[in-house]
Amino acid sequence: MKTAWYLGYADKDVGEAAILVGDPDRVNRIGKLLKDPVFLPEKRGLRSVTGGFGGRQVTVAAFGMGAPIAAIVMHELADLGIRRFLRIGTAMHFAPARPGNFLISREAIAHDGTAPAYADTRHPIPADPALIAQLEAAVTAEGARPLVGTYATFDAFYRDMFALEAGTVPRVTAVRERLRQDGVLATDMETSALLAVAQALGLSAATLCLGTVDGISQQKLDTTRLDEGEARLFRIALCALTA
Repeated sequence: MKTAWYLGYADKDVGEAAILVGDPDRVNRIGKLLKDPVFLPEKRGLRSVTGGFGGRQVTVAAFGMGAPIAAIVMHELADLGIRRFLRIGTAMHFAPARPGNFLISREAIAHDGTAPAYADTRHPIPADPALIAQLEAAVTAEGARPLVGTYATFDAFYRDMFALEAGTVPRVTAVRERLRQDGVLATDMETSALLAVAQALGLSAATLCLGTVDGISQQKLDTTRLDEGEARLFRIALCALTA
């Protein structure tokens, strides 16, 4: 029996595929959609659940925020035998995306510090085409239009993605404009690292996010649409990953 260093789980505790989320409370909410869910012992605030969906066993694991810990969670779950991974959550988005759209990673540009330990980051790191196709089908089946494009991943949220202080506005504005010109669809703090881990370890991986903040205007998705979108996001993710 193999046991993960940080997570503390054994290979018998995890499923055939994994959904990776940031917010640990999402583990509880997705757990309600699983058959016979088993919540695993929580260590270092890392919460996970394994249960059935579509005749398969799926593990949903939370990593909190940021590429380093997301990569650790993915790497340990891969060491326990999981080969298919889907990161879901919310993302800042750029045209043609609009608030409430479902955004699928075709590839990711690495501006984070973790991805280079796993992959050549001179070029965007690709997501798994087969999983992308399954995500597109699942979004369409949910009655929505999938948008597939390039993600850009950063470490410093309040320096590269959102200006908390007035002095950082010029830097963040310049980053946003460059991303818009480069045709980036969405930004987050994990995707490039996760795709890099997948490439290094021979895994299938992709990201599916709900667009919640306009990258240029900073307009946010209202609470009602956010809750509705999250519920649909969970269904889409489970259907795609178990297809």
